[in-house]
Amino acid sequence: MLNAFDRSVRIVLRGGLIATSWAAMLLAATSARAGEDRGLGVEFTDCVESIGVGLVSTDEMRALIPSAFIPVGEGGPVTPIVVRTARCGGIAVNGGRLRAGTIVQIGAVIVPPDSTGDINNYTLWYYTSNLELAIHLAARGIPAQYVPSLDFCYAPAGPGLPASLRVVVPRPAWPPLQIEGLVTASDGPASSFLANWWVKAGRRVVKMGTSVPEIHIGAADLLLETWHRGPLGRLIGGDTLGFPALQQFNTFAHARMGVTFSSP
Repeated sequence: MLNAFDRSVRIVLRGGLIATSWAAMLLAATSARAGEDRGLGVEFTDCVESIGVGLVSTDEMRALIPSAFIPVGEGGPVTPIVVRTARCGGIAVNGGRLRAGTIVQIGAVIVPPDSTGDINNYTLWYYTSNLELAIHLAARGIPAQYVPSLDFCYAPAGPGLPASLRVVVPRPAWPPLQIEGLVTASDGPASSFLANWWVKAGRRVVKMGTSVPEIHIGAADLLLETWHRGPLGRLIGGDTLGFPALQQFNTFAHARMGVTFSSP
């Protein structure tokens, strides 16, 4: 039977092969395998991100998240699902070298488990093109998939002007998906934001808390597409999902994510 760390490594490998030159990262990450409460610090620089919040069946969502976490739509027919994409010019893990990378996260918007954060989400799927980040997150029980071919296509059109955005998470990542539409960056006043993403990993709870000291919030008009017979398609009830609850396209120069552990 695979232990938690072995399963995590297989999740990383689902999206691509690890080159020999990266093997040291895998060895370093083994110190964080299940049973050791070692946190993680990640710095993000020069980032653009899209945020979309849609609505799905509460019963379908409830079946995917542990009972200790409460979807904000509990008791109603629908509950919010959040889809985040981000491209950063630099991602540094535990003070290491900055490397560019893209991230796609999908989760359930939940009631804050610890009364912190501007938004709290339970992580359903996590993809990244940054191998070091994928390895370290997976070693801590987060279902991170390494997807080297993850494509984030965005060309700025100037302040206040709409530009096209296309993000593709291809196979063998699972479930594959695509997000496409128009986005408009903002050059208006910045605000701060704290986003918490949660995972139940074995007998412990993992929290990814990302603090953004200055974020410029813009607009978006996006559509998600996926295979209707895959797990994401079953959750959204088809092959497409719009985001009537919330859509944003944001920019920020710096953010920091801390990964911590607690008992359920």
